[in-house]
Amino acid sequence: MTKIWHISTLIALSLFHLQAICQTDVVQRQPLDSIANATTKAAKSRAEEMGYDNVLVDIRPLDERLQLPLCAHPLSTFITGASPALGATNIGVRCLKPEAWTIYVRAHVTAQREVPVLTRALARNSIINASDLAFTEQPLDAEQNGVIYDADQLVGMELTRSLNAGATIRTNQIRAPNVIKRGQQVILIAGEGGLNVSMKGKALTDASAGERVKVKNINSGQQVEGIANTDGSVTVP
Repeated sequence: MTKIWHISTLIALSLFHLQAICQTDVVQRQPLDSIANATTKAAKSRAEEMGYDNVLVDIRPLDERLQLPLCAHPLSTFITGASPALGATNIGVRCLKPEAWTIYVRAHVTAQREVPVLTRALARNSIINASDLAFTEQPLDAEQNGVIYDADQLVGMELTRSLNAGATIRTNQIRAPNVIKRGQQVILIAGEGGLNVSMKGKALTDASAGERVKVKNINSGQQVEGIANTDGSVTVP
């Protein structure tokens, strides 16, 4: 009877020891949901920092067989500069202690952003007025390179091509309007030390404010180059 009791005790102790080992092994593994949560937070923060709203992050499921040592500190994340803020992207998740490891998690990021769009169709060379613009929320799953989100950057600009109502506007679709047109009579302003001399000239090229423009002095016939001013005059050095 005593011998049987010893065997039962040994079996019980062995089972207890095995259970303890299994529990210890579980505790020492990094939970997969913590990796997914860190990835989601990093991807969402980056998109929000770039001005996107209602950001949604879909994480590719991690392999259940993945076993990484439990990190002693909160997980750190990083995103390479080449990775887009929207669409398919890779997020690096890293642990430094007690055992260093790094894993890359695939995510797909979508969002919405308030974008100014045209309220009516405008032809090429049209000047954009504030009444031509309205804001709308647009779903995005890729970065819209060149799209202008600030209406103040659009008002007063000239379209380089025709656009339909509801269209967003990109940087390569606008330009500063010309304040001087070729053949136009202009006032040449020259002088130093506060003493300015005005002369009449004829523009030989088009120019927007701040651009260099070639002008022919009507009196002397001499060709000069100056800077176009917003009022249509030309300052000659």
